[in-house]
Amino acid sequence: MIEEFRITPEVLEREVRAFREARVARLTGPAGWLSLVNKTWIGEGATTMGADPGCDIVLPAGRAPERVGTFTRAGFVVRFETAPGVVVTSADEAITSVTMRSDAEPDPHRLVVGPFIVELIRRGDDVAVRVRDPDSPARRDFAGVPCYDVNPAFWIPARFEADTDSITFELIDSDGRPQHARSVGLALFEVAGTPCRLRLFDEDQGRRLFVLFADATNRDETYGAGRFLYAPVPTAGRVVLDFNKSFNPPCAFTAFASCPLPPPENRLPLRIEAGEKRPHV
Repeated sequence: MIEEFRITPEVLEREVRAFREARVARLTGPAGWLSLVNKTWIGEGATTMGADPGCDIVLPAGRAPERVGTFTRAGFVVRFETAPGVVVTSADEAITSVTMRSDAEPDPHRLVVGPFIVELIRRGDDVAVRVRDPDSPARRDFAGVPCYDVNPAFWIPARFEADTDSITFELIDSDGRPQHARSVGLALFEVAGTPCRLRLFDEDQGRRLFVLFADATNRDETYGAGRFLYAPVPTAGRVVLDFNKSFNPPCAFTAFASCPLPPPENRLPLRIEAGEKRPHV
C-alpha cells in the first residue's frame, strides 16, 4: 500500500486525541451547540420575541426584556424591529431595524440582547429563529462525551467510486424537513470481511467530504439516529475513512438543532465500535 494510505498506531492515537480535544472545545464554546436554548420555525408575517409568556419566542424571565422585538417574514426576507427602549446590537452597533441574513448567506447576522445571541437559520424553504445562551444549563452541566478506544482497524483507506453525474440527495432532518446535499460518489470497503459502502457528500465546496452513517451500535452504545464523519478529498482512487473521528450530530446534545439523518443506503449492517458514543445529557 502506498505511503499516504498507511498510518502508525502512535500517529493515529495522537491525531484522534487532538481531534477530540478540538471537538470538545467547539462543543463547549460560548457559541457551541450546548449554548442553544430555543429554535422556533417562523411563518409569514409577524413573530414576537421577549420574556412575556404571550410572545411567540419566549426568553427566560428576568434575563430579557418583556418584549425584545418583532420578526416580520415575507418569503425569505425577514426583518427585525427592536421594541422601544430595548438595546439590541449587531456587530457591536445598536440597531432598531435590520433585514437579517441567515446562515445560508455570507456573514449571517447575530443579534445580541443581554446574554442572548439570536440568529436566523434557513433549511430549504423553512426559516427559524435560533437563540443561544452562553450560560445555558446544557453548557454549564456538560459531563463530556464518552468514546471508544482508538482502533487502527477503523482507519480505512476505502476505494472511491466517483459519481459520473451530479446527484443531489434530499435528506430528511430531525424536524422532518428536507435538506439537500450534493453526492460526490461512494466509498467501498470491508469491515471484518463484510463488504460495506457509504455515499459521500460534498462539504465546504469541495474542501472535504461529509459522511452520515448508521450502524448496529446505534441500538445500545451510540446515538440512535446515527453519527457524522468528515473525510479528506479522495486521492489516487482512495478516500480515508477514520471512524475513530466519527462524532455525534448536534441533535444528540440539544433539541434546538436540525440534523440530517443518514440516507437508507448509509445504514451499515454491523457494529462500528469507534468514535463517539452516546453523550451524557
